[in-house]
Amino acid sequence: MPITTTLTSSSIGRAINLDWMSSKFTSWTVTGSSSGTFTYTVEGALDDLQPTATASVAWFALSSATTANSSLNIVTGPLAAIRLNLSAASSAIVTLRVLQGIGQ
Repeated sequence: MPITTTLTSSSIGRAINLDWMSSKFTSWTVTGSSSGTFTYTVEGALDDLQPTATASVAWFALSSATTANSSLNIVTGPLAAIRLNLSAASSAIVTLRVLQGIGQ
């Protein structure tokens, strides 16, 4: 099952801790309700969220700021965390769905 986080107003969603040690890839998509407008960026981190202080995590953009539903996006290689940064929202419900592939 994908891990999801949903936002309805401008804010940064919860950080989703990922299995960076055994993941082959991380896939994600963002969907927004058809009524309303929104602008978001998906952000990733290489810092493990367990031992790293929240203020010390270095986030970087996995997507450019966009205003439309995303297609399937895939990051190959390790990724320790992912989050949704919703910079603008007007009558919209925006959801980030994340799925990891474990492999050799």
